Amino acid sequence: MKPGQLIYTFVSYATHVDQSWGHGIAIEGIDRTAELAHKHGIPVTWIVNATSAPVLAERILGWHEQYGDDVILQTPFYADESEHSRARLKQALQEGWAVLQDTFPWVKTKIVARGSIYKEFVEVAEELGFHGIWGYCWEQVWWDNITHKGIPWGSWYIDSGRFKAPHPGKGKLVASEWTARDLHATYHSGSPCIYSTDPNDVLRAGLCSGDNIEYWKKLFHNYLDNTANNEQVYFLQQQESHEMEYTDRFAIYPASHVEACAGMLDLFFGYITQYPITLTTLPQAIKNYHARNEATAPVYMLTRDTLVRPEVNDYTMTLGGTAAGPWPDTFHYYDRQCQMAFVQGSCVPERLRSYVGKGDMGDEFEEAVPQVFVSGYEKGGDRIRMAFEIGHWSPIPFGLAYWDDLKGYAVRSVTAGVEAKLIQDRLVFLRFDLTGSPTVIELVLERILERPAG
Repeated sequence: MKPGQLIYTFVSYATHVDQSWGHGIAIEGIDRTAELAHKHGIPVTWIVNATSAPVLAERILGWHEQYGDDVILQTPFYADESEHSRARLKQALQEGWAVLQDTFPWVKTKIVARGSIYKEFVEVAEELGFHGIWGYCWEQVWWDNITHKGIPWGSWYIDSGRFKAPHPGKGKLVASEWTARDLHATYHSGSPCIYSTDPNDVLRAGLCSGDNIEYWKKLFHNYLDNTANNEQVYFLQQQESHEMEYTDRFAIYPASHVEACAGMLDLFFGYITQYPITLTTLPQAIKNYHARNEATAPVYMLTRDTLVRPEVNDYTMTLGGTAAGPWPDTFHYYDRQCQMAFVQGSCVPERLRSYVGKGDMGDEFEEAVPQVFVSGYEKGGDRIRMAFEIGHWSPIPFGLAYWDDLKGYAVRSVTAGVEAKLIQDRLVFLRFDLTGSPTVIELVLERILERPAG
């Protein structure tokens, strides 16, 4: 485990709104959120719009100088959904960024927040020199009018012509998720809006309370453990400031919920900062992603069941209830070409998504999985060997997993052209492409003998 490779960012909405559920700027919620984060040395990335930026200028400047806070831009959330007008979209982005830049001239990395993401929006953001888009929601369907099922989680380069798919090379825009999800429970239950890092959602679901965050602690460790196999593990958490106050302007949730969410965040901030993780802002994280990666970085995540379950109530039953497990350990992977999930013990992916050649953004990119046969399996002494055989199959990105107690083992040899990666002494992941012809992958593992002391 390498805690410094976990990149933690905390984002908070701080916009002016005029909706049925609230009016104005949630000053009380903004101050409460800032106090909680800064108490633990966590910089906040504030989502502002053209109306809220000037009002919050003095506050945010002070927090920027003292704690390193940063800002990103929200464009009108509802203005362009029906018309998809490039001219209107471009104007909104230009005008919004001009206000933000005039208010906060120290901002250099251009990030835009958007829940409704589509082709024209990504293309205009690229054209105007933005570096990233915040607001992607892994596995989400329908909720908040956002359907992103099929995308990767975390951060990846966006293909402007295919807003749900990774760019085949180095894209101009880095995707950032709305808030980190519980990869394990989301995958097995299909409930990304319940199993997440959103304070109100886990409170309403009964997964956490104002004085109990055991679920979040276990979820955090699912991410932290995977720093062993990734150069960077991104853990972004978001909370709306208008959900952190109960006033005449904003009373979205009862006062008791506001207090409970404050308690949860305080406990969680205190817990994660015990570890030497990297605390940064979203603009800095995206700037670093551009500097580090010439293409979407492969991500390797071995996840475990937290064994914490939601209550059965009106919130968890909204979409027909949520599965309860328990669920086996699962290995999740994605790169610029594909996404896969392997359930413990299975050599073949239970989920295979291919982004290669896919242009329909209504698609979830799911692919059928070929039959795989294992021959010549031997395990004895200090060596494990086997061959995986796959018959004729359409050309496609693919992978295999071998699960075992692999402590002390290393990959001795593997067929040329195959990437072999040992994951937390639990499995070997093999990444390769099927070509259309029959394929044989040979793998040999060997125990590394420790040299005697002296």
